[in-house]
Amino acid sequence: MFRMGKRLFENIISGPATRLKPREPFAGERGHIEIDISKCIFCMRCARECPCGCLTVNRAEGTWDIDQFECITCGVCASVCAKHAISMKGSYRKPAEHKKINIYKGTPPAKPNKVEAPAGGKA
Repeated sequence: MFRMGKRLFENIISGPATRLKPREPFAGERGHIEIDISKCIFCMRCARECPCGCLTVNRAEGTWDIDQFECITCGVCASVCAKHAISMKGSYRKPAEHKKINIYKGTPPAKPNKVEAPAGGKA
């Protein structure tokens, strides 16, 4: 009983058991997903390959949405992105108090117009 009381007293007067400064991320640590919307071509491959379905890409409106609460930070979207617009950052996001979907607005590339052949059959 004496040992337990001594340990209890030591824990009360000692400093915190946690570190006060942020630590450096471990090698290979997955933090969060970031997008450079200016590089995105809205091919929708990231949304199709996402195993949890947290990504929504709307090519017509030029929007890219991510629900960070649904994302499991597996990195599949970053690995399949053809233009390397999506990347995995080693640092974690700040804690959120409310569920929020991050919406990014970009400009989808314009489709080239098809040139019709002249009416005569031969070009």
